[in-house]
Amino acid sequence: MRPKRKLEERRAMNKIVTGIVIFVAILLLLLGAVFIIAFGLENIAIGAVLILIALVLFFFAYRSEKIEAAKPTVVSQTFNVKMEGSGALTEKELKCKSCGATLTDKDLKVVKGAVMVACPYCGTVQAFEEAPKW
Repeated sequence: MRPKRKLEERRAMNKIVTGIVIFVAILLLLLGAVFIIAFGLENIAIGAVLILIALVLFFFAYRSEKIEAAKPTVVSQTFNVKMEGSGALTEKELKCKSCGATLTDKDLKVVKGAVMVACPYCGTVQAFEEAPKW
């Protein structure tokens, strides 16, 4: 659990730093606007530089949020599944269709996805077919 907590702390710190950067960018933007409004060649140049710095800060804040959003997050889910039959489950006795001998679960084999039954008495090999429940 420790790495997860560290990751959450790092994300919280990134959000705080991004908020501070955006706050400073807004202040620089307003200060640049004041310098431009004051008019004069030097004031316009200083105002333009302050606005340019504010725009760069906005861009980096935007990129860091976008990069953080693109990182994959680990999601753990727990599923509780309860399997039930459609009715009362009863164990039925398997019988060979050829000789009528009783078959056990040892006589069942899966071959290419199909359940095959091999009778140990008469040697007949048949595909096991489950009867529909309706």
